[in-house]
Amino acid sequence: MQPEGHGLKTGWSKRTLWVLVIGIGLLGGLARTAAAGEEDDLQRQIDTQKASVVDLERLDELKAVTDEIALLKTWLDEAWNLRAKHEYDQVREVLDRALKQEDLIRTKIAVSKLRAQVQKREAALADVRTKIAHTRKALQETAAKKKALEGSAP
Repeated sequence: MQPEGHGLKTGWSKRTLWVLVIGIGLLGGLARTAAAGEEDDLQRQIDTQKASVVDLERLDELKAVTDEIALLKTWLDEAWNLRAKHEYDQVREVLDRALKQEDLIRTKIAVSKLRAQVQKREAALADVRTKIAHTRKALQETAAKKKALEGSAP
């Protein structure tokens, strides 16, 4: 028997308290594991988007979106720094913004390629029109010479 004043007055045994302490410790460990998993997931997303920047730079043959790509790189660096500070909500916001920027860049690249194609075709059309004008002029000159030769013939 224990002397009075030294026993647990809560009605819980030492064994129950140890189970609770261990359980709380395990929950804390699970929370840290979940946070580590979230951090790893965000790191993978950042790495994936950084890899897509390389693809965007390769696609931008006409160098039409270099400023937008530089901005995207800055945002991904910002996301990496926020991840290191464990500010996961802000990292997600920056990653969402970066995804939209990536879509915008892809669209602008497509537009720049189409513009270049249009300019090329317009230049080819102008060349054809010039050739047609020269051919018409030569045809008119030939017709005039023919008429002149027919008129001077006896």
